[in-house]
This record gives sequence, structure tokens and C-alpha cells, in this order.
Amino acid sequence: MALANSTYDLIADEYLSTRIENERLYRERLAKTYESCPELKKIDDAIMDLGLKASLSELKGSDASGLKTELEDLKKKRAQIISSEGIDPSYDRMIYTCPKCRDTGRIETAGGVFEKCKCFRQKESVFLLKEFGASELLKNNNFSCMRTDIFDDDSRDKFMKAVEYCRDFIDNFDKEYRNIMFFGSVGTGKSFLSCCIADELLKSYHSVIYMSSKKFFDALADSEFSKDPNADIIKERIYGCDLLIIDDLGTEMTNSFTCSELFSVINERYNSRKSVIISTNLELSLLRDTYSDRIFSRITGSYDIFKLSGSDLRNRT
Repeated sequence: MALANSTYDLIADEYLSTRIENERLYRERLAKTYESCPELKKIDDAIMDLGLKASLSELKGSDASGLKTELEDLKKKRAQIISSEGIDPSYDRMIYTCPKCRDTGRIETAGGVFEKCKCFRQKESVFLLKEFGASELLKNNNFSCMRTDIFDDDSRDKFMKAVEYCRDFIDNFDKEYRNIMFFGSVGTGKSFLSCCIADELLKSYHSVIYMSSKKFFDALADSEFSKDPNADIIKERIYGCDLLIIDDLGTEMTNSFTCSELFSVINERYNSRKSVIISTNLELSLLRDTYSDRIFSRITGSYDIFKLSGSDLRNRT
């Protein structure tokens, strides 16, 4: 399942709408500022006029020092007015939703090549979450929906320690490379915490792929065996997104292909320092028996592991 061209058209339309709206807000902000302080508009017009004259004078090889002195005096007067009137200094500047790409979705690299901005990849993630049926899951599973009254005392303590860790994981996501595995019985909050992390990181323009283990392996199989030329797009997202979440590992049909692909993904993402979250109902011993020793070794050696316990919370809501 790959993102269609129509999806990219929708993303492009979103950027266009954002630019139009920010342009409207800029003009509205500028007009209100000039209406409340007409003197500031006169000074801005004079600065623009003098700046143009100074530039033309230099192009002709003439001495523009007098114009530049006058220009600096006007700028100082402008700063004094802004300060005394309590005017926002950004009144005459466009405020972008994403300053990095200026709401275009693309940034230019040092080599002059354009690449997708983080905000563009975040938008891709949002569409992929819809395609894989995870967007509703995130809408109904986030920190604002969290309840602690449905836990027993012991399980609540373990859950809240995991919550504290998750918040720290989010806060330091760009500073520290970490992976997480949640394991335990059904309905103990494993998927909920994964969703909370995904929701918060998407808000800060990170690209997140959240997939059930079945859809995860189906996507990799499509990339491997499908004749669809777009099938590799999902595989590229799986390997390259900021955060990959594999939910309910162990519910898929396990075979040599799934074991090989799982190791490839977690190992490559480990080498590129890209985080993974895995949730599973399997106990660690069964995880080792179900998959290979090298997968078990990679997970236990490079993942922070949390066991969540208690009765099924979904029967208490």
C-alpha cells in the first residue's frame, strides 16, 4: 500500500492553503499596526525609499554614505517607536507555520539539492496512519485520554513509571537515541503508551509509522514480491521514518521471511540510530523461541523493556 499521487496533491494543496492563510494574517497584522501607528508607516516607507536610493547610488559608483547615515537614523527612530508603543517587532514579517521550509515542504541542502522537510514527512505519516487504519487509534489513545483510576494499585505504579519514561522519551527524542519494548498480557496499556508517544511526536513534526505486526509484515512482503513500482515507498518509510512502532508483535504468521525482515529492520534502524517501539503479548522467553537468537539479542541489548501487568483494562472502561 503506497501513497498515491493524489495524496501528494492533497499535501501540496495543504501547503498552498497554509501559505495563503499566513499571507492573509501578515497583511492583516501589518494593516492594523499602521492603523494604530501611522507614523510607523511613514518611517517604513521612508526606509524603503532611502534603501532603494542607496542601492542605486552604489550601482552607479556614487558615494552613498550620506544616504546610509540617514537610513540608520530612521531605523533607530523606528526601533524607538516600536519600543515605546509596545508594537510586536515581527509585525512586518511573514510568520511561517514551518520556518525551516517556509511552508513549501522542501528545503535546499548545502549541495543545492532539494529534499523533503520534516513537516512534509510528518504529513506523509498522517496519511499513512489513515491508510493503515491507525489514525482513529491515535485520536482515542493519547495522554489527554489517560485514566489511572481503572488500575489496581500495583499495576498503576508500574504503569505510571512507564508513563514518566515515555514523557522523557518524547522530551529528549532529538537528543537521545532510545528504543522501547512493552510486553505483558492483553489490555495492560502497551498500545496506549505507544499511541501517546506517536501522537506527541507527530505534533512536533516528526515522521511516525504505526503498524500492527500483520500490516507491517504484509507491507514488507508487498515490497519484496509485488510488481507495483510504488510498493517500495512504504518500505522506505519503515526504514527511514523518525519513529517506527510495531504493535502486537507475535500475532502475525511467523516464518523465515518474517524473522529475516524483522531483524533487517531493527538492525538497520539501530545502525542508523532511528528509534523503534515494539509492543507484544509474548513473554521474553517465548519471544526468543518465536524469533531468532539474534533478534532477541538485539532487542534485549538495545531496548528499554517495560513489563505491564494487571487485568484487562478494556473491561474496566
